[in-house]
Amino acid sequence: MDLKPRLQRWFKPRFAVIYPFGVLVLLFGSCNDHSLGAGIGYIIAGLLIRLWSNGYAVKNDKLTTSGPYAFVRNPLYLGTFLIAIGFVIALNMSWMGIVFLLALTWVYYKTIQNEQGMLSDKFGDAYRAYAAKVHAMVPSLLPYPDGDKWPFSLQRLIDSKEHKPFFWVIILLIVFHLKSRLFLEHQPMTTKTWILAGLGVLLVLLDILYEMNKNKIHRK
Repeated sequence: MDLKPRLQRWFKPRFAVIYPFGVLVLLFGSCNDHSLGAGIGYIIAGLLIRLWSNGYAVKNDKLTTSGPYAFVRNPLYLGTFLIAIGFVIALNMSWMGIVFLLALTWVYYKTIQNEQGMLSDKFGDAYRAYAAKVHAMVPSLLPYPDGDKWPFSLQRLIDSKEHKPFFWVIILLIVFHLKSRLFLEHQPMTTKTWILAGLGVLLVLLDILYEMNKNKIHRK
């Protein structure tokens, strides 16, 4: 496995914020039925926005103004931010969660500023006209009418590998549910918890098999 791309990804500013927070959450986070119910809507909304976005995104080749990009310039970032809010609420993170969201806001602000310059240089007046009418992170009520339009593509979604964050969000929710139930509430395993544990293991194995198959294809 080539570690260089993975290490470069880990040390991007937004991931340098997300991963350390994830370690703290694993150590100190816990959820209950009430907090999970309060946060799950944000998580589901964020996942759906990311799935929707990756069916339209044509990165670097075209200025994407189709699908969710007609309403907000950075729907993938918006989806991730909603997932982060959902986890902060679901895991009762209080002040730690507030610090994390503030740090993530700053990182996304800097990232978007840098990307705006790059996109402006690459797409010129087309991007500037788009940016003037569509906000970076707050969706508009009406879609952007100009620019190239194309339909949702399932193949484009598959190629984006969006299944990986989808899998791992579900795995993390299962882990925190089991942690709270078994180690904090000292409840016994039930049929429901065994099914959830089995689902979590299955998703981890599917992700491992995907990576193994991908690496095998690359070596050919």
